[in-house]
Amino acid sequence: MQKFKQIAGNILGFIVILCCKRVALQKFDKHVLSIYFHNPSVLLFKGIIHFLYANKFQFIGEQEMYYITLGKQELKGRKVFISFDDAWKGNLKLIPIIEKYQIPISIFVPIKPVVSGNYWWEYVPYLKSKYSEISNAESLKKMRNSKRMEYIRKAETEIVLDRTAVNLKELEYLHKHPLVTIGSHTYHHPIGIQCTDEELEFEYSESKKILETWLSTKINSLAYPNGDYEERDWKLLKKDGYKMAFTTSPNLSRENIGEYEIPRISMNTMGGKFENIARMLGLWHQYIQPLQLKLKSNRKRESIQIIDQYS
Repeated sequence: MQKFKQIAGNILGFIVILCCKRVALQKFDKHVLSIYFHNPSVLLFKGIIHFLYANKFQFIGEQEMYYITLGKQELKGRKVFISFDDAWKGNLKLIPIIEKYQIPISIFVPIKPVVSGNYWWEYVPYLKSKYSEISNAESLKKMRNSKRMEYIRKAETEIVLDRTAVNLKELEYLHKHPLVTIGSHTYHHPIGIQCTDEELEFEYSESKKILETWLSTKINSLAYPNGDYEERDWKLLKKDGYKMAFTTSPNLSRENIGEYEIPRISMNTMGGKFENIARMLGLWHQYIQPLQLKLKSNRKRESIQIIDQYS
């Protein structure tokens, strides 16, 4: 099923790129292309980089992105900022490509997985089998933070998973790499809007403090887990000394973007090259996503009609 989705996504992506690529590229004369990955394959990452390189994008780092966001640096030519969320072990395989094309990247690191080895959502299959109230990761995301963590702590004591996050030694290696900047992704990778003020303050302040201690450096940036944030987040970030924060909003052209609301377009780890190129050009959200939502709505309506016939 996943392979079929990837093929279908690639076909749709290829079609919209073929029809709209020239026009889509024009927007990047005025806006930085800001994209982020989680744990892409070497093949997918290489395909995206080749496209960017062929279309004359200049790769910029976090500091330059910050200056452009504040209006302290003029945008000249096509520029792209690339970041990674979660610090997956698989990201280490991408270093040769980053070095070949001299691509500065930012990696946003949550503390707990570096220590324990795994991310909380990896325990969802186990929790699904044990608790009827948990059907997927979304079930946990909708809970208050303390309740979600209670379930995760139970799972951590009952099963052992293979490590998927980088360990401290690997994190130190990444930090020392001249093309890599490390930022915070909180302590536990919570859903911020489900946290109390005290919990959120801990997530921001403690993650910054620990990363700075581990790496003997200044941590200036943060990426919001799950892309969730409110006005209170800005106050906490400013208080803790963060210079900037990155969202998961794909709207790169939104006016009055502040340093704590820098947009990024998510790349689909399970998707193919053309689907992801369509995503980063804004074509997927403009043409394909509305079609997907319409088809989903129609299927739901048909299901309700069938149920009504037999009820």
